Amino acid sequence: MVALVGTLLLGVSAPVAALYQPEIVGTKCARSGVARTVKGVKYTCVGSGRNLVWRVNSSRSSRSSSVVTTPSTSTTVVRRLTAAQVVAAKITTYVEPMRSRNQSVPTIEYRFGPSVSEADRATTRQLAEAFFKYGSFPQLANYRNAISVSLSNAEVIETTAPWMNVSGWGRIAGGYTGTGTYSLVVQNFTAHRCGSGVDSAAACAERGNGGDLGRYQMRVNVLHEFSHGGKVALMGYDPTQINRNLERMPMWLASGISNVQGAMLLAVIDGGAYSNPSISVTQADRCRDAPISLASTSDTGGGWGCRGQGTGDLANEILVARFGLDKVLEFVAGSRSHPTKDTWTDWSSAWSSLFQSLFLQSPGSFERDVETYRLAVINGTDLPAEFLDAKARP
Repeated sequence: MVALVGTLLLGVSAPVAALYQPEIVGTKCARSGVARTVKGVKYTCVGSGRNLVWRVNSSRSSRSSSVVTTPSTSTTVVRRLTAAQVVAAKITTYVEPMRSRNQSVPTIEYRFGPSVSEADRATTRQLAEAFFKYGSFPQLANYRNAISVSLSNAEVIETTAPWMNVSGWGRIAGGYTGTGTYSLVVQNFTAHRCGSGVDSAAACAERGNGGDLGRYQMRVNVLHEFSHGGKVALMGYDPTQINRNLERMPMWLASGISNVQGAMLLAVIDGGAYSNPSISVTQADRCRDAPISLASTSDTGGGWGCRGQGTGDLANEILVARFGLDKVLEFVAGSRSHPTKDTWTDWSSAWSSLFQSLFLQSPGSFERDVETYRLAVINGTDLPAEFLDAKARP
């Protein structure tokens, strides 16, 4: 009680003192502008009608009786995420479980062209081993795996020759094939860094080896080609045998999912978030006239194919963002019994039942969703609400 009373007295002491101020306000004074201070209160002589009277100094009173606090304000600008960034953020949630995997890495045989640097050799080994350690195809580890890496088309042919004659392949950027003994990945790093129009490693080096995008494209393609062998093994076929089993799937899925999985593995290797530079205005616009229905049976597209970059990547990012990589790989496994693409022209009828059961919508409905994503990337607009939700769609 003593403490409480003391607090109350402190609270009212100032107003009580004011009640006992001398009765000066309103009394007459002699000269305008004269000031006086009584018990700490300043008064000024001012005119009031025909008389001069004392008033409390208004400026001091204002300063002493009230404190005006102007709150400090700060503006935080939050930049709106693009459609591609929203999708990438969702895919990142599926990358996290991959980081904890520690699967066995088989013996991988390497052949490097004489021009391949030690840095590129080390990068190749890191990528190949990470594919098995963190990836989704442990079945592939049961077979013999090999990779040939060079920096020019001629060097690719020479370096790969002990395993397979690839001289009839034409311009080689990358590839997967069975040799009868090995599940073989073939790489021309120059073509991936700087594009197929730059034929020499020296010319590519003058262009900074394609910069960050070139480095991404080179690295992701190593993983991309290994994943082709993984899909064949997942379907239950021997990936070391020369076959056309990848053509049991629509081409936009077979190619696009390898790109998306490769980008996911790069996120694991680099310890960062998922990112796919191929989801760009340039690529989306280039393949505007190549929807998934056209990118199912042929590598259609302006200048180079849209089964991966330009259309396939867009489509597979949607599926992975909605359902996760494992669910998409169920589609791969379920394609085992489908005939190769030379026996069908319309993927939507060939795969309708499997696609509907896994992804809760018809192929035609999904194709419209892919175009919605494409236009959002091109025009910089938002995706519709609930676009990435794993739910049934009309």
